[in-house]
Amino acid sequence: MPSYVDAICNEIRYYQGSENIEIGTIFFGGGTPSLLPTEFLVRILAAIKDTFVLDSDLELSLESNPGTLTSAYLDSLLKLGFNRISIGAQSAVSSELQILDRLHTFNRVIQSYKAALSAGFQLINLDLMYGLPNQSESSWKHTLSQIVDLKAQHLSLYALSLENGTPMLDRVRSGAVPLPDPDITANMFEHADTFLQSHNYTQYEISSWSTTSNYSECRHNLQYWRNLPYIGIGAGAHSWYKQYRYTNTRSPYGYITQLNSNTSSKDQNTNSPGTPAMINSNFIDKITEMNETMMLGLRLLTHGVSHNEFQRRFGINLTNQFRATLTQLVSKGLIHNDNKGVRLTSPGRLLANRVFSEFV
Repeated sequence: MPSYVDAICNEIRYYQGSENIEIGTIFFGGGTPSLLPTEFLVRILAAIKDTFVLDSDLELSLESNPGTLTSAYLDSLLKLGFNRISIGAQSAVSSELQILDRLHTFNRVIQSYKAALSAGFQLINLDLMYGLPNQSESSWKHTLSQIVDLKAQHLSLYALSLENGTPMLDRVRSGAVPLPDPDITANMFEHADTFLQSHNYTQYEISSWSTTSNYSECRHNLQYWRNLPYIGIGAGAHSWYKQYRYTNTRSPYGYITQLNSNTSSKDQNTNSPGTPAMINSNFIDKITEMNETMMLGLRLLTHGVSHNEFQRRFGINLTNQFRATLTQLVSKGLIHNDNKGVRLTSPGRLLANRVFSEFV
C-alpha cells in the first residue's frame, strides 16, 4: 500500500502547472478502496488539494464492501470531507452472493448501511446485480424488497456482464453454471423500474435510481454520461481530458514501477496529457466526440441529450447532424426527439445497447 500510494501521489502531481484545473467530484473506486487506512487517504487528498482547484460543494465519494466499514473508519472519512459512500450489496440472497464470490452476508450489508447512516452520511448508494446464473425473478423481487426497507438515497442496479478472463465466464463456458436468460433479465429490469417508482425512486439513468424526496443523483457519474472531462488516477484508470482518451497500465506493480521510477511503457513524445503510467492514448476528433456524446447522453433517461447544449458545445444542430439515424430510431419507437432533446422511450430502455450502437 505505501508504494502504491506514493505512485498515486506522483501521478496526481503530473497535472501541476500554470493551468488551474477545477475539480467538482472525486471518486475513490474499486477494487475496495475502503481497505486503505485513513492515513493514506490523507496523503492522496493532500496531493489532490496541492494540484487542483476544488469546488466548494465538492462531491467526495468512496466505494466499499460490506464488512470493511467500522464506526471509527466512517468517522474518519467524514472528518476528511467524504460526503458520499457506495456499498457493494449486490444481493440479499446468500446463494447469489456465493455465485459472485462475495464473502459478506446481507446482514453485513444492513450493518454497514446503518453504521454509515449513524456516522452522519446523508448520501449512501447501494450496488445491486441482476441477471445472474440461476437467479429467479422471485429472488430478485426479494432482494429489492429488502433493499427498499433500508431507504438508501441512491441505488445502482447492474445486469451481469460476462467479461473475458473472469472466473464467471469460465464457469459458464464449462457448464458449471447456466448462461443468464436475457428474457428473465429484461423482466427483472422492468420490475425494478415499476417497483422502485412505487417506493419514491426516480430512474434518472439506465442503471441509477435516486430518491424523489432528496437530490441524490451521483454527480460523478453524470460527468461521464454528459461526456465531460475527467482524469483517472491509478492502475487501469481511464481518462478523457484535452481531447484525448487514455488508459493507464492495469498492473499495480507495473504502475508503481512506472510512476516511482519515472519510466513509461509508451513513448511520451505525444500531445496527450497522460502520465508515465499511460499505455495507450487516442485523439478524439469532433465527429467522434459528437457520436460519443449521443451514445453516453442517451443513458440519461430524464434529460437525454439537449438540443441547446449540443448546439452550444459543437456549434451544430443535433437533428441535422444525425437526421437519418434519429428518423430511423423514432420510427422504431426507440427514442423521442422533441423540442427539448433526444431521449430513450420505454422500449428503447430495454434495447439501449441497440440504440447506442447507432452512434459508434
